[in-house]
Amino acid sequence: MHLKAIAYHLEKRILLSNIREQFKSYNLVKREHSFLLYKIKNNTYIYLKDYGSVVFINCDDKVIQQTVSFLTKKETNMSNLPSEKYKITFSDTIEVDFGNIQIKELNDDVAHITMLNLAQSVALMNYVNKTSDLHDKTLVYSKQLEKTGSFKLSKTQMRKFIGRTMNLKNNIAENLFVFDSPDVAWNNKDLSNLDYKLKDELDIVKRHQGIENSLNVIKENLDLFNDILQHKYSSMLEWIIIILILFELVQVIVEKLI
Repeated sequence: MHLKAIAYHLEKRILLSNIREQFKSYNLVKREHSFLLYKIKNNTYIYLKDYGSVVFINCDDKVIQQTVSFLTKKETNMSNLPSEKYKITFSDTIEVDFGNIQIKELNDDVAHITMLNLAQSVALMNYVNKTSDLHDKTLVYSKQLEKTGSFKLSKTQMRKFIGRTMNLKNNIAENLFVFDSPDVAWNNKDLSNLDYKLKDELDIVKRHQGIENSLNVIKENLDLFNDILQHKYSSMLEWIIIILILFELVQVIVEKLI
């Protein structure tokens, strides 16, 4: 027997207060200000995290599609969303490896730990995609600078790049607590073991550090580009002033000659 676990990131925050009103038919087994865990039936769960992740265990495709479409307020192509898929199997030992999560039993706490880690992982995937997009775009201007000694980037475009980078860093910082383990994992050996193995398999900490390092590199590149632009515009202003002075001198000399 095995169950399907799948996580999606909606690339937008979820207002959990509104969701509770709409999901009254489901059994709410766990809740905090940042998440809701619903039990639909035996071994079937839906987990909602406020930063935009939704995780399903043993839910059919219709329920998944309806839930995601409701949360996004539109008909959504699931293949376009960042996703993580795992198979849950049952055994006497706990293991996480190669797309498989092996557990002893599935209860509310095990579901919570499993779905939280998948929610974290798919959120990181979304951040990785956005960081890679920013890095690729700054790389274009770095190559232009290497080849020509200049780059085609206006001050407005520069400000937008810096704004996107800072907003991404702020979004990650806002959700840093996400990467902590829940209290329930510290009180039970099996739950703690499952949490550790999930984080290790999903590379939660390393991927987060990689995103932070990439954003720092992007920010350094943008700061350098900004300095070059500032110098370019300062030089332009200096030349404008010199030309105006020369124009005044020529005008004075012409008036004296006349």
